[in-house]
Amino acid sequence: MTITEKLFYDKPELYSCEADVLAIEGDPESPTLVLDRTIFYPEGGGQACDLGTIEAAGGQAVAVTAVNEKGGVVRHLLAGICSFRPGDRVRLVVDRERRTDYSQQHTAEHLIGATALRLLGAHVVSVHFGPERSYIDFDALSLSDEEIAAVENEVEVAIAQDYAVRYHVCPPEDISSFPLRRKAPEVGDEALRVVEIDGIDYSACCGLHQASTGKLRAVRLFPPEKYKGMTRVYFAAGSRAAADYLSLSRIARDAAREFGTSETQLAEVVAREVSRLKELEFQVGALERERAAAEVAAALAAQPPAEGVARVVAKRYSDRAAASLMTTAKAFAEAGAITLLASLPDLTVQALAPSSDARLGEKLKALLAEAGGKGGGGSANFRAVFKDEEALELFMKGAEATLKQR
Repeated sequence: MTITEKLFYDKPELYSCEADVLAIEGDPESPTLVLDRTIFYPEGGGQACDLGTIEAAGGQAVAVTAVNEKGGVVRHLLAGICSFRPGDRVRLVVDRERRTDYSQQHTAEHLIGATALRLLGAHVVSVHFGPERSYIDFDALSLSDEEIAAVENEVEVAIAQDYAVRYHVCPPEDISSFPLRRKAPEVGDEALRVVEIDGIDYSACCGLHQASTGKLRAVRLFPPEKYKGMTRVYFAAGSRAAADYLSLSRIARDAAREFGTSETQLAEVVAREVSRLKELEFQVGALERERAAAEVAAALAAQPPAEGVARVVAKRYSDRAAASLMTTAKAFAEAGAITLLASLPDLTVQALAPSSDARLGEKLKALLAEAGGKGGGGSANFRAVFKDEEALELFMKGAEATLKQR
């Protein structure tokens, strides 16, 4: 079959054109179209394919859902039945926003990789372009926030300098004459494209890119993450980065308004509030422990131990959240009592025992199922949640009676 003429390389900013249908293949419900030429970039080089529509002369437009290439022939998978026939003249329309978005991410990846290598000696191992964020895996065991910030700053300088992006085809040009940042892939007799960013980076790549670094507008690098002995850095470029910065700006504005301060002083105010919150949490914790001690003393004084019966304390709270019950339960356990503490607002029961001899999980599992609750636990700690107070009460009464038996 005739090799498809790939207009997307020579004219990457061409978003519509006409072409002749050479063949229609595959399932008639979602056929594959082969054309004499195309502006649709096929998936490859880590970059997602173009999407858009193919229109007949009579006006029918069918969505393109996937584009791939094999042996120089580009195939366009259509979303549904079409009236196209071999020999028809059709009009191709590429989703311009998607094309621009992915070419911005791809150009940014080259720029980030070159900058990280120059500043940090970190080599790119792999790249993934996602629909929201993309990422680069570097061969560094770790990269600090400060190092990532340095790369981000240098990338922004390159964007401001608006370096041109150029293409070289080898052959006729000699691949060995270019200082490639990464080893060129083996492609046999096929021509290899080298993408140059105005002398600061040379990479063998078949993807699509912006005409210059200035068209990236902005790049944002996210905090580094360790990944399989490497460092993974997520990034957003172009319209994605601009939208992200605008969103952060609005968040900062709204937060500053809530704290009654300015955006420039927000970090200082938040740090002060976090410190104050930690102090309050410490004070609350101390008060909760005091309350628990007093509650334990009163409950045990009112319920002296009986011969042959385990000391079990069952209490229900209409004003306590489930998260606050553990401090009280621990205080009872330290005093030698098994506790069943119920938070009625959260429909939750927390059971705690002084030791694993209580075998809570073994004894309470069947009661939990009978009451239709969810949860579980081990020998000394058991937690359950119920759909209503009736189910909770059924469990509480059964559990108290069961646990009192030695």
